[in-house]
Amino acid sequence: MSKAQLKKYIQELDREHLEEFVLDIYSDVKPAKEYLDFFLNPDVNKVVEKTQRTIYSKVYRPNGEPLGRVKFSKINDIMKDFTNKVRDPYMVADMMVYLLTLLCEFGLRYSHGEAFVRSLVANFGRLSKWLVSSGLENEYKDKMNSLIDKTHSIGWGCTDWVYSSIDPCFE
Repeated sequence: MSKAQLKKYIQELDREHLEEFVLDIYSDVKPAKEYLDFFLNPDVNKVVEKTQRTIYSKVYRPNGEPLGRVKFSKINDIMKDFTNKVRDPYMVADMMVYLLTLLCEFGLRYSHGEAFVRSLVANFGRLSKWLVSSGLENEYKDKMNSLIDKTHSIGWGCTDWVYSSIDPCFE
């Protein structure tokens, strides 16, 4: 169904049926429930804390030991959900910095392969793109350079790959 078709359908509903429609979506579709809960009661700090805990759980076990493999596909879904909920570009940038800090620490402490490094580099590219598109590159330049410095000891030519994936303003 296209957005235009949905709009036409909604316009044809009377108030009672529209309320029923929204309540059905709320009770039957978990992502819609989460979105509406946040929309009606936007506790951004709660969302930030939950997102950080969830990201951490995709890299480490509760006791702090690393997982056998970092679940980048899950992390990307979590970040996409966070970006859709929290519209503040600074908060999104801070969450991306948190993610990269966690991943760099993991990369420095534990063995990993080329796939990990490629995914790490892709996340550097996403952060770089976000900062430039949001006009935050000057404010986050020091944080970005600090994160890049952490990649020197990761191996696999990680730092060179990072520089090739980020905006030239960070070089």
